[in-house]
Amino acid sequence: MFLVDDSHCIYAVADGLGGLPGGKTASNLAIQYLDEAVSSKEFPDKMSYLDLFDHINGKVYKQGQKINKEIGIGTTLTVLQFNSKDVIIGHVGDSAILLFRRNSWLQLTTDHTMEEEMRARLKPGEDAYIPEYFSHTLTRCIGQQGALSTDVYKFTPRAGDRFLICSDGITKTMSDEEIHEEAMASSTPKEMVMNLINTANERGGPDNSTGVAIFVGA
Repeated sequence: MFLVDDSHCIYAVADGLGGLPGGKTASNLAIQYLDEAVSSKEFPDKMSYLDLFDHINGKVYKQGQKINKEIGIGTTLTVLQFNSKDVIIGHVGDSAILLFRRNSWLQLTTDHTMEEEMRARLKPGEDAYIPEYFSHTLTRCIGQQGALSTDVYKFTPRAGDRFLICSDGITKTMSDEEIHEEAMASSTPKEMVMNLINTANERGGPDNSTGVAIFVGA
């Protein structure tokens, strides 16, 4: 599920957790509650990103209890907002925001997975065996009980920057180099997203592929 709100310059992707029931419902609810908060001017006028994500998490958790009281439901949520000169990012889960420039690319978010947590504990030059399924095991998501740790970033964009917010159905099927090549070759954000989704589907579409692209004008 995704949100494109040009009037408020806010964009988001939510990807329901396949390991829990109601993944699609969870992602739909997260985007619905985000849209409601933005449309009501609660955010950012009366809410910080931390408050916003806590608010959405609580509401999704409440609905999840009606679906499965024991384990609930869950979803990622990654939000990007253009605010005067800066880009503000709020992030929970393993969807991602990628930044592309002509000769470089950078993932602006950190995947909240067991794999990334294990890698973060390694000392420089140290390596370890990490089971493949750890790359799909989230350590944070929207919809679960308890305190939510939300990553919040501020970034200053440049003219010509191209951003992609996407679910791991895209990043798990293509290399960074391939995505960068498509990002710079595409004439429009829609063309970029559709080409990436088509490629992911051609490669078996092992997971949901959702994307939102934003091009910063010169």
